[in-house]
Amino acid sequence: MTPTRETFGNISPTSQAIFYLAAAASMGVFAYGIWRRARLWRRGQSIELRQLVTGTLRQIASKLAPGLRRLLVDGLGQRRVMGRGLASRAHGLMFAGFMMLFLGTVLLEIDHLAAMISRHLSFHHGTYYVIYEFTLDLFGIAFLVGTVLFAFRRLRKPPSVGHRPSDWVVLGLFLAIGVTGYFVEALRIAWQHPVGIGARCSPVGYWLSSAFAGWSEEQSRGAHRAVWWLHALLVFGFIAAIPYIRLLHMITGPLNLFVAKGVLGVMKPVTLEEAERDGRIGVSDIRHFTTQQLLSLDACMECGRCEEVCPAFATGKPLSPKKVVQDLKGVMERLDVADAETPLDPHEVVLPETLWSCTACSACVFICPVRIDQLTLILDLRRHLTGEGGLSGTAATALRRMQSSANPWGLPANERANWVPDRISE
Repeated sequence: MTPTRETFGNISPTSQAIFYLAAAASMGVFAYGIWRRARLWRRGQSIELRQLVTGTLRQIASKLAPGLRRLLVDGLGQRRVMGRGLASRAHGLMFAGFMMLFLGTVLLEIDHLAAMISRHLSFHHGTYYVIYEFTLDLFGIAFLVGTVLFAFRRLRKPPSVGHRPSDWVVLGLFLAIGVTGYFVEALRIAWQHPVGIGARCSPVGYWLSSAFAGWSEEQSRGAHRAVWWLHALLVFGFIAAIPYIRLLHMITGPLNLFVAKGVLGVMKPVTLEEAERDGRIGVSDIRHFTTQQLLSLDACMECGRCEEVCPAFATGKPLSPKKVVQDLKGVMERLDVADAETPLDPHEVVLPETLWSCTACSACVFICPVRIDQLTLILDLRRHLTGEGGLSGTAATALRRMQSSANPWGLPANERANWVPDRISE
């Protein structure tokens, strides 16, 4: 007998219709949440994304290639995530498991739709089916192991990582989705009684099915339907919740990888014409950041890596790159209720002493898994302070001397090189 199974085995046509309605509802809630966030990002300065898809095919390909490369290497390849101990291993396992389970779900739906057109178009059987079931069983374990490792890390409460009660809800949801998925498989095997490789290609489900060996077919079918619905509702809840909790980075992270600048930590020059036209230098309103910069605020998942490598934070200065991003995100979220004429000044939450604590070393930029450019955010805010005369102390003195004497020490032209040791000048 050819190994296979029905996509909606034991599920009535009415239940299938309700299933698709529930799926559409969860996708609607998901889409609405993403639309609300995108509306905030678009309040920033335009980055002209349309330019990416204008020109000849060769020109379009060359413009899209860097972003696609970052998606492949830093997104799918998780290059920037790896190398950080337990957190990297947990994220790698969870990410690999999630992506494979997602791909498996998509393939199963494609097969189901193809079979509705013609049973000859169905491909979910035979060798493909065996490989499919075995692969998903293994990656399901990876997903659960990654979830457990993250839970263990949460229990340790590393100070650099953001902690919210909703994080435990998410981890519990992931565990419930993974476990119920295996029990759906086990109960299907219990009432379907596949033989040979058709049963053993799902090792976890086959092992769990032994717990229901004494059940009647009616009992197994009833339990299967109940657990199948529980699993489906958990998945729909997960999909609907993504834009409203920390999981938003699943969408905004890849988006930021794609649209972020190729070289981070480099400020855009400001011309006198631009300063006269805009009436400002730097950022005095959250809307003065670009759309990409506002998107990057939503890409932050509060992993704390930027904080761990920041020399200013390590020496007790009032600067945490993570907190700067989160504070700016809080200001951005006020755009939802603010009218277009009401300025939203980020300097109200990011104080001057925080901004001037930054040494511009770019450590935070290089370590961020999703290429958030914390340095440019800080420097854009510092530009405004400088333009408004908000400097004091040695920084202000150095700028005045640069203006009058073309060097920060205020030395006359014939003495500018006196600070160089004789052995170097010789």
